[in-house]
Amino acid sequence: MKFTLRWGGTVAAELHPLAVAVMDALRLLEDSGCCPVLDDGLAAGNAAVLTPSGTLLVSPSGRRRGTFDADHAVELVTFDTDGWEAVYRSLDPATQPTSDAPLHHCALLEAARLGWSVAPGASLHGHVLDTTRAAEELELPISGEATQFSTPEDRLALVDLLRRAPYPEHRTVIRRDHGFFTLGADLADARRSVVALAEHARAARLLPSG
Repeated sequence: MKFTLRWGGTVAAELHPLAVAVMDALRLLEDSGCCPVLDDGLAAGNAAVLTPSGTLLVSPSGRRRGTFDADHAVELVTFDTDGWEAVYRSLDPATQPTSDAPLHHCALLEAARLGWSVAPGASLHGHVLDTTRAAEELELPISGEATQFSTPEDRLALVDLLRRAPYPEHRTVIRRDHGFFTLGADLADARRSVVALAEHARAARLLPSG
C-alpha cells in the first residue's frame, strides 16, 4: 500500500448485497485462473463496483485465496489523486481497500477526464496476461511501460492506456507487468468479459487448461 489511508466509519448495511457480488466476482477470477497466489500467500486480483451514492465498493487488501467473506468488502469513499490519500469505510479499520484502488477509481469515476462518453460501473483486475505476447494473442491494448503498483505513476500509465483505448469500444486492457483490467456496465457484464477472456487465453495457452 503506497497511499495514505483514513478510516471513515463502517460500511452501510444496505451495501451488503453489492459486497456479496464483489466477492463472488473474486471467486470467478480465482476459478478462471486469473487470480494467482503470490509468494506471501495472498491472492493477486481485485474488483470494484460503483455504489448508488457514487462511491466504490472494492475488495480488501491482503486477501488470502479462497476467502470471500462479504463483510470484508471496503467502501472507497474518496481518493485524492493529488494528495495520494484515500478515505474508506469498513467493518474493521484494519480491513483496508485493495492497493489497486487508485486504478479502479480512475476507471470508474474519471470518465470525463478520460474523454469517455459512457462510464462503466464495475471493474475486475487479474494479475495475469501482462505481457506483449498476451496482448498480441488476445488482440488487446497494452500500456507502454511497467510501473510500480499503487503509485501515482501506475495510475498515470492506466490513464494514458484508457485514453488510447476508451470504454466501451475496449472493455479489457493490459497493464504491462501488472495484469489485465476489465470494465463492464455492472459486475455481471464484467464477469462475462472475464469468462470470455479466460477461454481465449486458455485456447492460446496463455493460461493453464482446466
